[in-house]
Amino acid sequence: MSNTSFFDEQKEQSLIKARIVEKYFWAWAKVIIPTAKKVDPRIAYIDLFAGPGRYKDGSKSTPIKVLETAISNPDMQNMLVTVFNDADAEHINSLQETINSIPGIENLKYKPQVINHEVGENIVKTFNERKLVPTFFFVDPWGYKGLSLQLINSVVKNWGCDCIFFFNYNRINMGLGNAAVEEHMNALFGKIRCFL
Repeated sequence: MSNTSFFDEQKEQSLIKARIVEKYFWAWAKVIIPTAKKVDPRIAYIDLFAGPGRYKDGSKSTPIKVLETAISNPDMQNMLVTVFNDADAEHINSLQETINSIPGIENLKYKPQVINHEVGENIVKTFNERKLVPTFFFVDPWGYKGLSLQLINSVVKNWGCDCIFFFNYNRINMGLGNAAVEEHMNALFGKIRCFL
């Protein structure tokens, strides 16, 4: 199943999700920054399913809103490290172009990192091997391939790390009893699950 048409225009649920993340990220950063300044003056934002940066109708997606928030705040300008990933090379090219066109992007101390990797065990291993600065981890996948409890745990294991994880309940609910995606469901929810 392709997510190509998903980015044609921003639907209401996508707009609501973007607002939730934008506002929660801002609130999280305001709480974390004072302590982070004393220890390691960096905070991070990681989005492993970043998309192209803009919808075809011109609406900004979450990565762009987060970067604009960072540009508008002197502390975030000097502290925020961002990593944006997408498995689709076209999305990454579009995202990089969109980031480059943001007014004031050059004011960020740390240039946004834009990478093109499939989400899976290699990314989990990378995060597990590192002690992370306070990190805001946003997970909004298309489907559930590559998602796992280990992935989320690998990022939220250190102080100040937090995660927002959106998923389509209907798709997950259908997948729970589907042998074709059993491996993905087990990775996300464990092999032993209790249903009430």
